[in-house]
Amino acid sequence: MSRPRTAVHDRVLELVQQQIAAGQQLGVQVCAYQNGEKIVDIVAGVMGPDDPRPVQPDTLFNSFSTTKGVAATALHILAEQGKLEYEQPVARYWPAFAANGKERVTVAQAMSHQAGLHAMPTPSTIETLCDWEGGLNWVASGVPAWEPGTATGYHAITYAWVVGGIVYGATGRHIKDVIREEIAIPLGVADELFVGIPEGVEDRLATLAVPAPGEGMALPIPPDHDFFKAMPPSLGGHVYNDMRVRRACLPSANGHFSARALAKMYAALAGGGVVDGVRLVSPERIALMQRILTADMDRVLMLPLRKGVGFMMGGPVNGVSGVFGPRETAFGHSGAGGSTAFCDPETGLAVAVTINQMQMTLQAEGPTYAICQLIREELGCA
Repeated sequence: MSRPRTAVHDRVLELVQQQIAAGQQLGVQVCAYQNGEKIVDIVAGVMGPDDPRPVQPDTLFNSFSTTKGVAATALHILAEQGKLEYEQPVARYWPAFAANGKERVTVAQAMSHQAGLHAMPTPSTIETLCDWEGGLNWVASGVPAWEPGTATGYHAITYAWVVGGIVYGATGRHIKDVIREEIAIPLGVADELFVGIPEGVEDRLATLAVPAPGEGMALPIPPDHDFFKAMPPSLGGHVYNDMRVRRACLPSANGHFSARALAKMYAALAGGGVVDGVRLVSPERIALMQRILTADMDRVLMLPLRKGVGFMMGGPVNGVSGVFGPRETAFGHSGAGGSTAFCDPETGLAVAVTINQMQMTLQAEGPTYAICQLIREELGCA
């Protein structure tokens, strides 16, 4: 199996091996491109806490909210095709969404977590996650928690139904088909980029190592806080090993990817919309992907986060640069536990990290940050 012969590849491999030896990681994939060239491609560790098989390049990792960046890319591709416009009301494409005072909520507001629809149905169960039509109806009939556009709060799971409803209303196509037909197949990664796994890939699934119930991150917030409304404790990481959830379409939280598939998608976005001769969007569209729509305090995550149309943005948060680095023009999405995928167009860099040992992190702090920061330092763009 051919690997990039670069100094940065060797340095990252050394770091990943150290993390595994220290118990910080279990199974890991790291892939990075710069200026369209693959410069890092690493697989290490094992496929699960009870699965000693070595991770392979095509191992599929559930990457939680890293999925949001793939779904956002699909929406931007449709905008490029003239199928929807960011500043139009969602209800133009999805009339049922107008219920309960949402008739003026724009696509841009909804995709930047400003619609006030972060709360999950109660009780929240595995069946809730797997009920696509029920989720669409929940969002369409939802009552905003604030005047849309006046505040922002992370739509951790409901983002799936927001973006799915917009895409279907604008095109008549299911978002999982748009992702496959407009991203995965053109890029040649159709067997390594899924939102809802198909039959036949089960033996390539990494298994998540998650804290036992009650052993997770204890937050000093009341049980009725927006954090728990968006991410109910009943839907902790353990449910994402359930095959019912793996097979469902949940384009906010259950994408199954290889790092090399994610990195190739973001390599296109880092390179003016094209990689290996395949164009996803125009350079002009990249500039629209980089727009910051809000940097307010997030009512769910309790951090002042920069958000664009479907993406999280780079730059310092509370004075500290995060996993995407110091430039506000970088964009992508991280997932619960520490997966991430993003691009930094100013430096031509695209990075993806997939993991199966979940960390106590909100924005890929810890081992994933160390990997991404090392790549930037080695390239002189930290």
